[in-house]
Amino acid sequence: MSSLASIVFLIFYQAAFPLVALFVFIRFVLAGRAASLKESFTDILERLGLGSLPAHGGRTVLWLHAASMGEALSAAPFIAELSRSKEKPFLCMTTSTRAGRDKARTLAGVDAALLAPADILPCVAAFFMRLKPSVLVLAESEFWPMTLAWAAWTGVRLGLVNGKVNERSFRRRLWLKPFFFSFFASFERVAAQSQADAERLLALGVKESGLKVCGNMKYDAAVSAAQGADIRAKQALSRLRWDGFPLWVAASTRPGEEELIIDAHRLASAQRPDLRLVLAPRHPERAEEVQALLQAKRLSFARLSLVETRIAAPQETACLLIDGLGALSGFFGPAVAAFVGATLVPLGGHNLLEPAGAGCPVLFGPHTETIMEPAQALESSGGGTRVRSADDIAKRLGVLLSSSFERASASAKAAQTAAAFSGATQRTLSHLAPLL
Repeated sequence: MSSLASIVFLIFYQAAFPLVALFVFIRFVLAGRAASLKESFTDILERLGLGSLPAHGGRTVLWLHAASMGEALSAAPFIAELSRSKEKPFLCMTTSTRAGRDKARTLAGVDAALLAPADILPCVAAFFMRLKPSVLVLAESEFWPMTLAWAAWTGVRLGLVNGKVNERSFRRRLWLKPFFFSFFASFERVAAQSQADAERLLALGVKESGLKVCGNMKYDAAVSAAQGADIRAKQALSRLRWDGFPLWVAASTRPGEEELIIDAHRLASAQRPDLRLVLAPRHPERAEEVQALLQAKRLSFARLSLVETRIAAPQETACLLIDGLGALSGFFGPAVAAFVGATLVPLGGHNLLEPAGAGCPVLFGPHTETIMEPAQALESSGGGTRVRSADDIAKRLGVLLSSSFERASASAKAAQTAAAFSGATQRTLSHLAPLL
């Protein structure tokens, strides 16, 4: 492809960027997530590429970019391994969300964590010139055209970890391949999640010599996270006086799923009145919306933030509403099952292997396009069950609650399946070694 086509595309892309940003803003507002858009002066400076950066002491600078908290956590094992290397680089991590940045700041091995600069020329150029990275490693599908173009123009080497391209995005990018080809061709090393992802990336212009299927590091992070008990979960269960009560988790739920979850809980509770529910919307800023639904459905609940601060007395409640970040994983271990969201609505699904790694049988809906391999593996092993309705969920909960043998069997199979997906971090590090 000619460089002229790339330049023409970038000109149109930059001109359209404000309109795209406005469209995203409207979508967030309509989705009830306007609270997540409120940013401080420091946040805005970081979006402009002017955030505060510590001195790197002459070390090689590695810039790692991930979209959000989930992607940041997925990269944690990768970062930890990098930090053990003899020539540890100065690692700056950027994310698109504040929650992701805040999580990145807690990861061992991260020297600086900021919000990513907006993908427009002044912001991107300012950040590159201040950070002076030698290598830029992107996570999953963070293909920002101006950022990639500036990296190529300034000689910054490019890598991709946990690389993926879903079918819808692939069709759109394939149609624009004449304009996108040079961006994908700029990657020196690409670690793809699956063979299907590798084939799509190859078709979009990634060089075969630098492409390898390495798996998903998110599964390593999920397995390692399951190895320790979460003190916050234990304290919350104690304050709620839920010790000894059977509970199940509905994790990372999306609009349209919470109502089905509440209905399923009512059906299952008809057989086991002592059953308790831990309900965690994917985006904590939706807590008010989900609270209103719980009130409308007359299901007694307590919010985790209030339970933890002792503002809410531990009254008899049927549901714990998770309204913050970082506590969910601790509830998988003691749960009889976990439903994973974005699967009963057509959004492709979230991480199934985090609860599975904790030995928690997994429930998920029919929409698993972005998590197809772990969904199939869990279903085949018996560690996971595909459900399509509130009635399906209640029936599976009933089986797990009534049979200790079935519960133990499903738990062991879930953990074994999660363990089988581990090892992606070492494969990724090995493949990216010439770049790093």
